[in-house]
Amino acid sequence: MTSKTDQVEHKPESNDAVEQIEADKWLEFVSVLLHDMESPLASMKYLLKLLDEKKLNLAKPLHRQIVASSHIAMERTESIIYDIMAVAKAGKMGIPCNPVPLDVLPVVREAIVLVQGSAQEHKIDMRLTGNLSEQIVKADTGLLKRVLDNLLFNAVRHTPENGEIVISIDEQADSVYIHIKDSGPGLGDVDPEVLFEKYGQLKLRTEGRHRGVGLGLYFCKLAAMGMGGTILADDHPEGGAVFSTKLRKAKGGG
Repeated sequence: MTSKTDQVEHKPESNDAVEQIEADKWLEFVSVLLHDMESPLASMKYLLKLLDEKKLNLAKPLHRQIVASSHIAMERTESIIYDIMAVAKAGKMGIPCNPVPLDVLPVVREAIVLVQGSAQEHKIDMRLTGNLSEQIVKADTGLLKRVLDNLLFNAVRHTPENGEIVISIDEQADSVYIHIKDSGPGLGDVDPEVLFEKYGQLKLRTEGRHRGVGLGLYFCKLAAMGMGGTILADDHPEGGAVFSTKLRKAKGGG
């Protein structure tokens, strides 16, 4: 015979309760993201302070570095805000996506240029290898740029000074892979599937195993799915971690 206590314990949570739990998680996560923005905002505030006090002197290497760091900080802050907005808008319908036939190489090259400043700041070399001929895939240009930016910045964060990031393009029968390999400590005991969960970074941070930034990897997963592709993460046999974006080839080049 089932007791009243058992009935209460096994009673499904109401929609309101589930929504409240989701809202609480979202607020907690946004607070973490805002904390992540403190460091880049501090760089920009210091630059503005120098400008306000008329002390900025671009002849000084340190001041030139502050300006460069502020540009990078602004891009990173924009990236965090964009990810929040994209995921918030996605809801149950997914991220809006308009896949068209495009050559993947120019998009990859542009993404590398955008993160080059951050890599140089940490004395990290970036190398592009693999099949560098024309590779026509079905993808949304804007989303693919955002995915690569997130993955490259993530690689920079986890690559030690004087390390190397290798970006390679691998053609398969009906798909193209973009691999981004860092020379950091690798994933270790981090479950790759947790990395791409909505609140995966919150969980890892709670456990003291921070890997990635904010909603970036979750956004990458949604964007890749929207383009009919997938995203994978694993330890590389030679050390470091490798994140791979798989995209479908455009049939007949269009």
